[in-house]
Amino acid sequence: MLKMGWTCFSVLLIWISCVCSIKLHYDARVTVKNEGITRFSFENHQSGLVKLVSTSASKIIWVGGDEALYSIKPAQDSKPKLVTVNLCKNEGKDSDNSECAYRLSLLSPGADGNLLLCGTVNGDTKCCYMNSDNSLTDCFGLENYEPNINEPSLLVGEMLYFTKSETGLYRISKDKNNNIWSLPSEMEEKYLKLIAGKGEHKDKVYSFFTEKHKSEDRWIPRVSQSCMNDRGGRKGHLQNSWTSMIYARLFCGRGYEFSQLIDVATLEMDDDIKIYALFRNYWNMSAVCVYSMAKISTIFSSSPFNSKDPDNHRPGMCVADSTSLSDEVLTIMKERPEMKDWVMPENDPLLFKHSHYNHIQVDRQQNNTVLLLSLENGGVHKVLEKPAFVIAEYLPFPHGTHITSMLLDDSEKRLFVSSSNEVVQIDLKACHVYGDECTECLLSRDPYCGWNGLRCTFTPNSQVEDPHVCNPALVALSRTEISAETSVVHVPPSSRHFLLCPMKSHHATYHWLHGNAREECVDSDQGCLYLIESMNETHEGPYICVSSENVHQKTYNRTVAEFQLSMSRSDAHSVTPIVLPSLLLLLTAPYFLL
Repeated sequence: MLKMGWTCFSVLLIWISCVCSIKLHYDARVTVKNEGITRFSFENHQSGLVKLVSTSASKIIWVGGDEALYSIKPAQDSKPKLVTVNLCKNEGKDSDNSECAYRLSLLSPGADGNLLLCGTVNGDTKCCYMNSDNSLTDCFGLENYEPNINEPSLLVGEMLYFTKSETGLYRISKDKNNNIWSLPSEMEEKYLKLIAGKGEHKDKVYSFFTEKHKSEDRWIPRVSQSCMNDRGGRKGHLQNSWTSMIYARLFCGRGYEFSQLIDVATLEMDDDIKIYALFRNYWNMSAVCVYSMAKISTIFSSSPFNSKDPDNHRPGMCVADSTSLSDEVLTIMKERPEMKDWVMPENDPLLFKHSHYNHIQVDRQQNNTVLLLSLENGGVHKVLEKPAFVIAEYLPFPHGTHITSMLLDDSEKRLFVSSSNEVVQIDLKACHVYGDECTECLLSRDPYCGWNGLRCTFTPNSQVEDPHVCNPALVALSRTEISAETSVVHVPPSSRHFLLCPMKSHHATYHWLHGNAREECVDSDQGCLYLIESMNETHEGPYICVSSENVHQKTYNRTVAEFQLSMSRSDAHSVTPIVLPSLLLLLTAPYFLL
């Protein structure tokens, strides 16, 4: 019993240490519901959309599901266009294609702007390249291969890499002479990302996945490295199987707290590739760890193995002819050799939240990195990496919608998000959502946005600035400040009344000033309320709604709304505010209970 108590206490200490060492963050500062959001709706309520792919050279967004393929040219199209895909073997005029029912099983962009698509029927797969005018070229068959459109794929030259969670990483070529696949294991695997190496490691491919033993519940995050020129082993000994695949474990958090890998995004730097990995832990909390591809490659080339190394060859090294490897090496490769050293993140986890994130994309705006994270409720968080800060929460779909895929167009600074029946474009550089005041613009800390002297606007070279740069001369140019005249409101004697103040920032506190009195807000979905039960002379005079927001140990105050109340002597001069249904219910509910 005492031993169990110490165990529980130790686990608690580890958890507290983990929480204390990770930067904590709360709600998004602002919520965006419609501004900067464009919807692409499908006719006949098309469902089953699971994949977004872009071909940057042709500026086309491809939207695929099992049964249909659509194209979107964001600069031209208001609706997705259905693409006719005919993968039937007999395409002559007299052929009968009535039983031709290929399901889309793979979509992968090519370097030349073409799209490689595959369809599968009765266990056989056919792949073709599709160009910008939707014509199919260079088709080839893949007998006995069944890719899954939900899993990652990578096209490098004429080589297609794709994964199957039951069996691992495949490499398929058009001429079928270099086909490679993994051996089945006792592990259940979920693949998240395939990445081609860069620079001196451009001859390698890396796969990121999480796995667990089929008889256990504990997930382990891993990365593997394979040589692109791997030809497999000899006949009877790893023939047509990887002879260069080696593994390393990813570390995120303190101890084993963040072990389930959820999604992976990459950010290409001048001389490296940064890996942004989204994790979840036992308590369903999320974290993002950042890794360097250069560091991963170094571990694969220098770390000792968990098993004994052969005397004359280091496992995982690329060789001219893998079929000539010794039996000793091939035996070791069959046992899934793993590095003794774990892959460590560059820093502590960047984000730690009780929100459940499912997808991640990463963008670079000058010297700032922005994370885009999808929520289980259908929202998307826009997060500044350093210092970590949740800038905004976009609500592109109705509450509770499951997001199936996210795709970033970094050249146009647009994020595409899909549900099962809709695609939404989010304009990341829509800066008017923060208002038309200098202070509000800079308090957003959005690296896409800056104050140009007149309004909050996209500034390619903008930095996250201190709101104190909004000196009186700049603030005087704010259209909101100029038009923020006091609203005169006449209220009948003895009547109930309320004043409404919009709450733009969820990080600010709001209060009302009336004479020498200060009163806190009554929060509602519509904003900050000031309630008057029965209007009399003591309620006359000015009412000012003020917001206070702390940033970098400084407090920024601003007047959000100002009213002048007086008792009307005639109903003809009274001004009755517009009462929204939910607000009316809030105001009247206590009286129905009397």
